[in-house]
Amino acid sequence: MTRQERRAINRENAKHSTGPVTDAGKQTSAANATTHGLTSMKPYLPSEEDAYRAFEANRLESLAPETGDEANLVATIIDLEWRLKRIPILEARLFAADEEDTMKIIRALDVLSRHEVRLRKLLVTIHAELHELVINRRRSAEENNLPAD
Repeated sequence: MTRQERRAINRENAKHSTGPVTDAGKQTSAANATTHGLTSMKPYLPSEEDAYRAFEANRLESLAPETGDEANLVATIIDLEWRLKRIPILEARLFAADEEDTMKIIRALDVLSRHEVRLRKLLVTIHAELHELVINRRRSAEENNLPAD
């Protein structure tokens, strides 16, 4: 069979492999590869949305960003903290699972550990950036409120 014939057959087969058509099917298909959600676009899984929104409101109130830049950093902090909160839950599920393959559990724990280290480093960095922004904003406000000599 020539390369051109193989390509023609592949094109014909591809017409039958169109993937999900309905919105529900597309949503289900989009979540197929989700194993832990620590690197997903959204920081929360669909089943966690209400709890995430409550957590987000609480953290927004406590961190109280006053500028757009501060709000962006606070949003990142909230997302990172939520992802970090999920790690102990995922670890507990691993230990509770009826998995016979010990190496599979060890590999999964290693992956979670690496994600945790990465997320914690990023969280420290973002906290430092936020702290610097707030200090500079307050310093600037103090300088602008000084009486003229």
